[in-house]
Amino acid sequence: MAHRKAGRRARSTYKILRALSIVMSSQAASPRSIVGRSLLVSRDPGIIEQLKAAMEQFAITADVCPHPLRAASLINIRKYEAIVVDMALGEPVAELLARVRHSPSNQNSVTFALTASDELLPSRVETRFYLRKPLSARSINTTLRVALGLIIRDYRRYFRCPASGPVVLSREQGSPLGCEMMNISEGGMAVTAALEFHPGTVVTAEFALADELTAFRLRAEVCWSDQKARIGLQFKGMPDDQKQRLQAWLSKRIEERIPEPIARLFQNPDHPARPGP
Repeated sequence: MAHRKAGRRARSTYKILRALSIVMSSQAASPRSIVGRSLLVSRDPGIIEQLKAAMEQFAITADVCPHPLRAASLINIRKYEAIVVDMALGEPVAELLARVRHSPSNQNSVTFALTASDELLPSRVETRFYLRKPLSARSINTTLRVALGLIIRDYRRYFRCPASGPVVLSREQGSPLGCEMMNISEGGMAVTAALEFHPGTVVTAEFALADELTAFRLRAEVCWSDQKARIGLQFKGMPDDQKQRLQAWLSKRIEERIPEPIARLFQNPDHPARPGP
């Protein structure tokens, strides 16, 4: 009897979560149409202008930094899906790329080296793609088309999708607490809560996402909290089926953000720019 009551209560909770998530998601603000952020490290105005124009065509925003050491500082505090470095800046570029490889958030960024046709790269320099000077719109676009799938895949890995909907947090002791979702990613979510949760607290998070027929029930750990009733949760030990469902849901949200001209690049399944899982 108790088991049947628990089952009915769980189904009732899910129906409420499901209905509220659909209503709240329809009220969420539409995100900007981008597929990634890039960092352009160069002092050449002509090169910067060419690259920014090309990035814009592929819905990639661009930050410009003329100094490798300052760029290294940006690597520590911002996430970039693409990093373009001008080898004319000398030895500091090698140090910058080394920092990228060891950066917790940028180690999977797609890197590009701008080089002269007769320029030999230092042995310590490792980049994914090369752009030869003088640059042309055709050479830049060809390289970006090939790299776009990797850029979008890295963007999805860290993508925080704005989302609204109820979340029920349960601890080992104490009553379940209703919260409100702020955003969600592959690795966790941010919520607003009426009670304070200390970092390190382990909870079970139950929530529904729009267009998903089944609710999520995931173990998570509080990784941060602030003085405005907001907390960050990091998912722990996510089951494969729920992980795949969440990845697919986020991928769909990203596809909705991609402008139509960029989306057409992926209509051919054999196109090299098609993003992988």
